[in-house]
Order: sequence, then structure tokens, then C-alpha cells
Amino acid sequence: MTIQIDSGTRLGPYEIVSRIGAGGMGEVFRGRDTRLDRPVAIKVLPASLAGNEQFRARFEREAQTISQLNHPNICTLYDIGHENDTSYLVMELLDGESLADRLAKGPLSLVEVLRYGTQIGAALDRAHRAGIVHRDLKPGNVVITRTGAKLLDFGLAKSSAGAIAASAVSAEEATQHKPLTQEGTILGTFQYMAPEQLEGAEADVRTDIFSFGALLYEMATGHRAFEGKTRTSLIAAIVTSQPAPISSVAPMTPPALDHVVRKCLEKDPDDRWQSAHDISAELSWISEAGSQAGVAAPITMRKRERERLAWLLAGILAVALTGVSALLFSRQQKASRPFVADIASPRGMRFNAVGDEAGPLVVAPDGTQAVYSVADATGNRLMHRSLLTGETRLMPGTEGGQFPFWSPDSRKIGFSTSAQLKRVDVSGGAPVPVCAVSAARGGSWGADDTIVFTPNTQDAIYRVSASGGKPAAVTKLDTTRHTSHRWPSFLPDGKRFLYLASNHQDPAGSINAVYLGSVEGSASRLILRSISNAVYADGYLLFDRDLTLYAQKLKSDLSLDGDPVAIARDALYDGGVWRGGFSVASDGLLTYHSGLASSLSRLAWIDRRGSVTSTVGEKDSYWEVEFSPNQQKAILPIGDPQRDLWIQDLQRNTRTKITLNGWVNVAVWSRDGTSIYVDVLRNGVHSLISKRIGGAERVLDRRKTAYSPRSLSPDGKTLLGDGPGVIERISLDPPGKPVAMTPVGTTALSPVFSPNGKWFAYSSDENGRAEIFVVSLTQLELKWQVSVNGGTIPRWRADGKELFFIDLSSRMTVTAVTENGNGNELEFGSPETLFPMTLRPGARGYDVTTDGQKFLINTLADQESPTVVIVKDWKTRLPR
Repeated sequence: MTIQIDSGTRLGPYEIVSRIGAGGMGEVFRGRDTRLDRPVAIKVLPASLAGNEQFRARFEREAQTISQLNHPNICTLYDIGHENDTSYLVMELLDGESLADRLAKGPLSLVEVLRYGTQIGAALDRAHRAGIVHRDLKPGNVVITRTGAKLLDFGLAKSSAGAIAASAVSAEEATQHKPLTQEGTILGTFQYMAPEQLEGAEADVRTDIFSFGALLYEMATGHRAFEGKTRTSLIAAIVTSQPAPISSVAPMTPPALDHVVRKCLEKDPDDRWQSAHDISAELSWISEAGSQAGVAAPITMRKRERERLAWLLAGILAVALTGVSALLFSRQQKASRPFVADIASPRGMRFNAVGDEAGPLVVAPDGTQAVYSVADATGNRLMHRSLLTGETRLMPGTEGGQFPFWSPDSRKIGFSTSAQLKRVDVSGGAPVPVCAVSAARGGSWGADDTIVFTPNTQDAIYRVSASGGKPAAVTKLDTTRHTSHRWPSFLPDGKRFLYLASNHQDPAGSINAVYLGSVEGSASRLILRSISNAVYADGYLLFDRDLTLYAQKLKSDLSLDGDPVAIARDALYDGGVWRGGFSVASDGLLTYHSGLASSLSRLAWIDRRGSVTSTVGEKDSYWEVEFSPNQQKAILPIGDPQRDLWIQDLQRNTRTKITLNGWVNVAVWSRDGTSIYVDVLRNGVHSLISKRIGGAERVLDRRKTAYSPRSLSPDGKTLLGDGPGVIERISLDPPGKPVAMTPVGTTALSPVFSPNGKWFAYSSDENGRAEIFVVSLTQLELKWQVSVNGGTIPRWRADGKELFFIDLSSRMTVTAVTENGNGNELEFGSPETLFPMTLRPGARGYDVTTDGQKFLINTLADQESPTVVIVKDWKTRLPR
């Protein structure tokens, strides 16, 4: 008897949760392993096929096949089972989207093609070395996850050595896929079949290589390599024709990639690449070559180099046959061809290109080096990279460094922390303070050692000597129009600069624009309507719009000339700080981060073992998470760049917006759960208000800089929060002025009262890096360092017997807390790691239940560390 599969159905120890999808060889369900309490994917042979011996054999063969393979880019098989007449496979649950769904949005970037292609090639190589031919490689059988590409569905696989008995699959037996976009074309996987496969010949590893070539072609162009309105015309195209060169569809494609794909698609298997390993190595070589710009390649003559040389010589010979003039033209074109490479994030860290304490990679004016912010659980630091040798190093003393910028001679770097603008020599030495700032928004270094910068999120542009001194304003902020002037960028004369004037309360409004300013403080002039910064580069204005990097020509008077030209797609834009993730050197070297900056996150319930038990709401731009006193609701600031306050009902899974008419920072609940305390930005002024749910508000404090309320005392009379790097206490009853609780000059964040109100925990870099401290509210000298491996975002268990925080390695950590007999001393156990985690960058988003057993965590949703793309001579991307 075949089991009816519904939510709640049990297949052995596995419980069905929901249906994911179906293919030709089975239905796939989201399930739960009740023994290990982990999510799994369960593939069930459909009832319509259960009685078919051929399909049952294939289903079992898939299990045998996958069980032989253990590779990070191949979906892992956990178990196989039978329940009555129902056969099922249990596999890892992949969190991502199929390559087919990704391609429905358009072609992949070059960086993605090379990265995912290398991984798919490595997975195929692993299968081939185990004697397994996949025979059904297509976009629907590749899933893109946060960790990369995963190959799955070995239902049509066979042993190339005959160890698994199976006849060659015919065209009639191909598993079905999504319909082609062109009306009238056929369904199926014929588009990826090799000619010998269509002709009924025996398939071997080179059959997969043909399919791999078709896959790479579609990834790079967004078009199928072979098309046909009928089955016959499609088969004819595969057997007799060649697809158009990738470079004719995607002009920025390196010739080497075109060569790799065309060799995969040779009709005769003997003329193709003979191993997936070689293809993977070629793709890796194409990807890595750019990071070694200016370094002579080792003179070796392995097979891959010989083939590359032979291909190059053949190309030169072919051009020579067309005449000397054509050859000279070809050489001229080759000399101006843009060179593209990428830089991946360091192991164990991520590019901190997004958020309030970040900044994209910035290339030096001489084009030979770059500096960028990297991050882990404890915060961000600056890293230096030579673009000549590829050598990278963390820069000592730059903890908390953000938004770096270069001196004109490429020897020094300026950057800001939460409290100071600093400079540091690239050759070494400790950073030197220049002046005080709080939440600075960019800087630029002029030829006469003048730095222009924005000292905080709601201010004008100031100038200061690089050697230090008193800053002076050089722009005038009209708060009736704009809330911030930011991201100054000097023109070559070292006197004038571009900057962005923005209004946080109208993030998409036409009032936001790039202006021209001067260190003399003369009147500013409108250059471009924009919600992103702009940079001058060799007679052009570079700016980001709709995730595309544009260049627009400038006249001699700096007015715009003609229309903007797209020079890079999928270019990161950080809506939280109004900045594009690009920079340009004086020699024409362009760098930009590829990918979405304002990515979505999700709220997930996670237990102490790290298992996700459920999620809350839909994916969105979440930031903080704060439980109500009864833990039935949560406050959620949501949005990017505009941020509003919402209350999430955790029982009914509904959400209600709290109207505050301004940009929201963070909020905490009153003790009875009827009101909230929240910081709201209105007309350039931060107001700390008490807001009754569904009722009136009362202003408690106004200031120019933000005060983030983090914790309310158990008696409801005192607020703790963090201002610009300093923890402050504000008395509510009786009302009082803010009182600093931590010393100026350090960065202290995220204070939280102990349940009895006698202590508070917080994160501070006072000992050189972010660590967790606990201090007496009334005796600040009575203090303990709790963490030993870095720490941020502390939270107490409701009875005060445990303290949770995130350690240096992005792991949820807990330590036991014990009060001594008289209640004036605390003892802390050794920190214990619970599980690894990844919070959304720039957010402090998690809270813990009263019993300390579950966490509601704001986790990243489908985002990886953004890749840096390097383009040599960006002007070659302009139309000729």
C-alpha cells in the first residue's frame, strides 16, 4: 500500500513538514529527522511510478550513486528507507535557489560564472573519479547556496565502468524541466545532451563535459547554447551547429572562457576536454589571473599551458590569414581589452562592505594596492592588499576602522572609528588621531594635506589638516532640505570636491543630489540628482544607480555631457549609508563590489544546539530584536534605507506598524508592555521619546547625535543606552540628564541590565578588542571581564544565572553567573560555545527566551560576502 504524503506524515523516523517540488524521478519534501531534530530533504518515489520496476531501479541506483560521493559541492545523502510500498531518500536540506531559477532572472556575473563553474566542475570530477557519469546535468540539478553550488539528482547516473547496470538513457527518457521561454519550443533536457547521447551511443565522462559546456554558456549569456522550435530542429542544432561565441552575446567575457566553453561543446568527444578537473582548473586560472596583475607568471609547460599556447598560436595564425591590417587592428584591440579579476573575502572573515561601520574596498591612486574593511563577530578591522603580489595583511591598531580613504601619494590611509578620525602609514606604525568624530560618513585627502570629511550622520562637510587641528565647516547644511552631507571626494585640483546631500526622511526623493563644494567654503553647485555618492575619474562622473555603475562625461565646467553609460552591472549599493561600493585609481583601475548590499534577513527560532525550529514572518530588512516583557511580541526596526518600527505578534505571526514620522534607530519596552522608548530622527534632530502603543508620545531628550536605548531597569526608572561609543544612563523617574558610564576614547556598546538591576553587561574595546564586561551600576570600579575570545551583544537569562553573547568566531556563547553570599560579588564560569551563527551586518539582532533555551535571531538570508571585482582600464567599457 502506497502512503498518502501530507504534512505530518511519518516515513520511519522522518516527519514530513511541507512539499518542496517534484521532478521526473520523485517528489521532494521538507522534513524533520525526529531523532536528531534536524531539517532534511526527503525524496519520495511517486505512487504513479512505484510499480514501475525501471523507475524503482533508477531510484535505488540514485541512492547507491550518491552514497559513493562525499564532496562539498554534491548534495549529501543521509539515509534510504521504505515505508510499506513507499521508497524514499533522505538528503541534506539545501537553503538556496536552483540555477534554473537564478537564470530566469538573467545571466550570471563573470565572477559568479567562474566561481560556480569551478565548483560544479570539481563536483563532476569527484563523481567521474568514482566511476559515475551524471548524464542529466542541467540548471535544475544545480542549487546555489550561501556556500556555493551544489550538484544533485543522480537519478539517471550510471557507472562508467559498468558497476551499476544501466542502459544509456534515450531522449524519450529524459527527466522533464521547466518550459522554454520561447513559445512553441519543447520541454525537457535535450538542450544539455551531447550528440552521442542523442544518437543512443554509450555515455562516458565526456558526455557530462558537453552538458557542462552548455551549462556554462547559459550561465554566461542567459541564453541556451542550442535552441529549436521542434524536437527535431533542436536535435539537429545540437548535432550539427555551433552556438554564437559567448563574447558576441556578453562582450566583456574573457576570450579564455569562450575557449573553455567551445572546447566543451565539440561534437566529437575526442576533441573535448577529457576531464572535468581540467575545466575546473581552467576556470580557476581565469578567475585568479587578475589578482596577480603585474607579476610574471612562472615559466612552466604543463599540459594546460601547452594547450593554452597552442590555442593562442592558432588564433594568431587565423588572424594572419585575413591580412596584415586586420592583424594590426586585432593587436590594437587586444592591448586595450579590459582585464577583469576578483578578490574573495579572507578565510573566516567577510568583506564588511555594508552597514554603518563598514565601507567598500578602496584602491590607491597609484593602482597598486587597496585597503578594505573585514569583519567577524567582534567587529571590523582594516586590511591592506598589494595588487601586484596578492599579499594581504591586517593593519595593527585599526580595530573599529571604517570608511578608509587614501592620501594622494598612496602612502597613507585615513579612516574613522566611532570616536576619532585617524591616519596611518601603509609602511607600518600606529595610527595617529587627527580629530574627534562620531559615526563619520567618509573622507577625502587633498594634495596639500587637507582632509575633507563628515564628522557624523547628520552634519555638513568639514576640513582639517592631516596633521591634526580644529575642523572647520566648508558646506552649510540646510536642514529644511537635507539631513546629511557625506562622502566627499576631491577633484584633481585638490580644492574642489564632490559630495552627496541626502535626506533620510525622503530616501527615494529627488531632493537627494551630488553637489560640487570647495575647501574655501564657497557656495555649492548641483551636479547630479542621485541617492548615491559620485567620484570624478578622467573626465567622467562615476555613480551608482539601480545596482548599476554608470559613467557620464563631464564638460570643462563640470556640467554633464550626454547620457550616462553602464560600465558594470550587479554593482553593490548600500542603501543604509547611501553609498556605492566602488573606487577608481588614477591609472584607470576600477574596483567594485558585486552583489546586493541591502540584502534581506530572516528571523529564526534556534535552540541551544543550533537547530532552526521555525521562522517568524517573511524575509525583510530586519535590524534589532527586542522581546516584550511577556515574550509574546517583539519590537522590530525594519527597512533599508528608510527604517520604521513594527511590532511582531509572535503567537499569531502578524505585524503592526508604529507610526513615528521619522527614521527609527532602536527601541525597548516599558515594564508593563504598554509603551516603548525609542530614538527617532526628525529634521536632523534625534529625539528620545516614550511612545504609548496606539497612543501619545512624550519627548524625553533631544540631541544632534543618536542615543540608542538598549535596556530598561527592572523598576522601570532608568534607561541604559549607547551614544557615540559611550554608554549613558538616563533617569526617567525622576527625569535627569544623561550620565556617561564608560570612559570617552573607547567604544562601548549594547548595555543590558541584569534581572535584579544591580549590574549591567556591555561590550567594550577598552582592552584592545571587543570583550564582554559586567559592572556594578552603583560602583563602576567593581567590574569583571567575562569573555576570553572576544564578545558582543550580551543578553541575560531571566533569572540572572546565565549570560549569553557572540564571541570572536561568530558563535553563540554562554557563561554561568553566580552571586556570592552578600550579593556584592559575582563569579563567572568558563564561556561555553553553543553554536555558530551569522547575524545581519550592522545589526544587533537577537533575543533569548526567559528559560535560556531558545533564541530569536536575525540571520542573513541568501547572502554571501560580496566579491570585489577589479577592472583594468575601465574606459574600455565605454562605447567606441
